[in-house]
Amino acid sequence: MHPAALGASGALPMFVAQLLAFLLLAAILWKFVRPPLRHLLEARSRAIEESFQRLEEETARAARRAVELEQKLARFDEEARALRERRRGEALRASEEILRESRAQAEAAAEKARFEIRLEREKAILELRGRIGDLTLEAAERLAASVMNEAIHERLVENTLRRLDAMERP
Repeated sequence: MHPAALGASGALPMFVAQLLAFLLLAAILWKFVRPPLRHLLEARSRAIEESFQRLEEETARAARRAVELEQKLARFDEEARALRERRRGEALRASEEILRESRAQAEAAAEKARFEIRLEREKAILELRGRIGDLTLEAAERLAASVMNEAIHERLVENTLRRLDAMERP
């Protein structure tokens, strides 16, 4: 028979049969598929929740670590600044010490130069005095040679010998 021949009276039993089949299938699914599916979904939900918790914990740990690293970096920056200041101070003190030493060496060199100049001056004066003495003696000898005659010469020799004799006799 053709479905159109069944008419409206045949549709109802078919509808009821399909409804019963659907309800039976729904009951079977509800009874046998829903519990494992519910457990699967609950397990997946718990896994997702645990993942989110781990993610939140890791994020919190990472944030704490970032804060610690920032603090450590700030300490390093402060230590580096203090070290730079300390080194700058040491360099300044060292340069001041070098400058003092250089000044002291320059003063010592200047004092040595003044002393050497004084010595050279005194030496030159002594040489000049010696030369003047030599020139005076030479001039006196020339003068004496030009003025002196035999009689003056004998008298000078006799006077010199008498003085020497007088010196030898105490």
